[in-house]
Amino acid sequence: MKRVSKLVISGIVIGDFIGFWSSLFFSLVNGGTRYYPSSPHFVAQFSNVLTATWVSALYWAAIGIVFSVASIIFMKDTWSITRMTGTHFLVTLICFTPLAVLCGWFPLQWQFLLGFLFIFICIYIVMWIIFFTAAKRTVKAINIKLKK
Repeated sequence: MKRVSKLVISGIVIGDFIGFWSSLFFSLVNGGTRYYPSSPHFVAQFSNVLTATWVSALYWAAIGIVFSVASIIFMKDTWSITRMTGTHFLVTLICFTPLAVLCGWFPLQWQFLLGFLFIFICIYIVMWIIFFTAAKRTVKAINIKLKK
């Protein structure tokens, strides 16, 4: 339970950090002089930008929690890497997709869902390769130390 609590807290912090800086970046890139925590359509649902930012921060925290807590799946040492990866992929996709829709990142229409799925898969593959390569290096370094 202590591990899950730490993961939830770190997920909130990381989710809000990434969400805020991403929204700031996209606000600047879109050439505006105003800050938008999400799409203008999302912000228009609220009485002011501050309220939209608070709601966005809650969604970003929830997204952070999803990915942080889902990492527990990779701690199942009795599972194969394939089973862990498949389960993690499905859990994060199923939990993250509704949050992305709520954040106003895309409308709930099949063509946008397909586009989102394609992007999610591409990013997931890249991240998986990065983490797998890092784990492989760690195992190699441990094996070298064990041989000494």
